[in-house]
Amino acid sequence: MQIKKLIPSLTEQWKKMYEKERPNLSPNAISGEALADYAKERFAAESFADEAFLNAICTDVKNDPFFREKLNGAEPSPAAFRLSDGTFLGMDLVSGWFIAENDAVRDELIAVKGLDEKDLDNVLRTVDYLRCKKAQEPAAAKKRILPPREKRSAETRDELK
Repeated sequence: MQIKKLIPSLTEQWKKMYEKERPNLSPNAISGEALADYAKERFAAESFADEAFLNAICTDVKNDPFFREKLNGAEPSPAAFRLSDGTFLGMDLVSGWFIAENDAVRDELIAVKGLDEKDLDNVLRTVDYLRCKKAQEPAAAKKRILPPREKRSAETRDELK
């Protein structure tokens, strides 16, 4: 997927987030095979052999310059899964490329997969990873801590209504 035109204000937000967080990040990517193992365990994913889907995975990886480079001259090794919710997941075990029908599954896999050195040089991939990683934090950690009722501003009180 290529983005033709980005909203400038959003792009600036991403750049600021990247510049702030990038120094704190180091490569932590797991392999495509490890990601597939995770998906099988976490989502009760069952392998299935649909030739058209497997061919589409190979084509997508080879047509994406970012992931084609990660093949390092090897051929893709496609894997197709049906998840317990009935949705599909396609992966390349060599490059780590994947596609998920379910957005929550996609986001979780992005957070679990991590980033390699090349990903870390890409603003969009890094910011997407940070977004997904934050979404995976326990709900308790995401709760906003509010000041005592009497010290809340009118704006905060309105926000809580």
